Amino acid sequence: MTETVAVAMVTALSTLFAAGLTGAVTLRLQRRQAAAERLRIREEARRMAYANLLSASTDAWLAIDEVWKLRPPGSNEPRQPEIGEALSALKLLDQALHVATLYGPPSIDQAAAALYNSADEEYWNIVRVLMANEGEQRGATQLCEPAQLPNPELRLATRAVFTAAARAALGATD
Repeated sequence: MTETVAVAMVTALSTLFAAGLTGAVTLRLQRRQAAAERLRIREEARRMAYANLLSASTDAWLAIDEVWKLRPPGSNEPRQPEIGEALSALKLLDQALHVATLYGPPSIDQAAAALYNSADEEYWNIVRVLMANEGEQRGATQLCEPAQLPNPELRLATRAVFTAAARAALGATD
């Protein structure tokens, strides 16, 4: 009888040990999977934030290009809708900037801010030109200083700097 009890005891302890070991391994695997899923979700949120920032910068510059085509309104003329549309595009760019810097590491902050700052500066340059030349028949591009004209190369360079910083933050390799 004692042998039977001993065998039963060893079997019970072996079963408990195996169940505990299985539970511990399962728990560890679940934690790893949860951590990997959190990392995947964070990286996807970053990708989306960066893509939205780039898209918003394109939209802002397209809207700003429309403002460049305007001539200054007369004193009795209403404000052109393109000015409001460009300002709205800048607000969306500002929101996208905040989301990107929230999700991204500090290493992208400066490059992301440069996207917004360059568009914002260009917008306000045009607005100042239009306001200073009320009723003028020439367009904004003809009234501004050469240094104020849109610079597509600078826009692309600013985007390229941000894209490189975003890729580095995402761990992308070429």
